[in-house]
Amino acid sequence: MIMHLRMIRRHFQTKKFYSDALQISKVKGKKLVVIGDPCRGTYFRFLSKYFPNCEHGDVTIDLYGCSDCNNMNINDMDVWSKFDDNSCVIMETGTISYSDDIKQLLKEIKRISGGDFLSSGSTQGYLWEYFLYKTYDSKLNYIIYPFDFRNNKNHKSKNLKTKEILELDFMKL
Repeated sequence: MIMHLRMIRRHFQTKKFYSDALQISKVKGKKLVVIGDPCRGTYFRFLSKYFPNCEHGDVTIDLYGCSDCNNMNINDMDVWSKFDDNSCVIMETGTISYSDDIKQLLKEIKRISGGDFLSSGSTQGYLWEYFLYKTYDSKLNYIIYPFDFRNNKNHKSKNLKTKEILELDFMKL
């Protein structure tokens, strides 16, 4: 029951962050990058079909995304290097949970976004952390906590294998 409530809360958090990111991108004249395919990617995929939590950005990044997505591995730093500095507002939906090196990925996100970064985080909770993430995708590496550049200084994540908690000062990356 608690996990379902967390999923619902995350759904609405993503919806709000997408709306905020879209508005910020318009005000600042930057492209909107969405990391995570809005057409899929939730534990209950039917939810995305009938109740979408966000839409595609000017650029939408997902390894297995739909035809509107840029199929890109978030761990490919060569591809990230092609984005200009401070050129985009970035909103992510938990997809950076697949990062092999969260610190390096966040450095690229910070460089590209100039700090304009929102993350609705990934699914959380004891059952998810210790058991259920494996039923979703055993390739997940991190739990990502929500991050809003307007309110948060530190980006927080937890390694699913080692259980190490990382708190990184996002603006200093």
